[in-house]
Amino acid sequence: MKKVTVIIATLVILASASCKEQKEEPTVIEKTETVIIEKDLEPKKEDGTSLNISSDGIEFSTKKGENETEVEIKDNKAKVKSE
Repeated sequence: MKKVTVIIATLVILASASCKEQKEEPTVIEKTETVIIEKDLEPKKEDGTSLNISSDGIEFSTKKGENETEVEIKDNKAKVKSE
């Protein structure tokens, strides 16, 4: 009878120990990182010359440094833009 009592008592102790709720607070790791991305809104035009010929007319543009010239000839009308 003593052996049965000791075995039951041991089982009760083990059961209560294993069913015990463990309240662990999660560890919070805070990361603050600032990323700055810079983009040019306007694409930079490279120096050079371009000529487009179509059935609508002719477009000619040239750029050297800060100087830029554009010429359009369409429907017997000419348009010149210089910056």
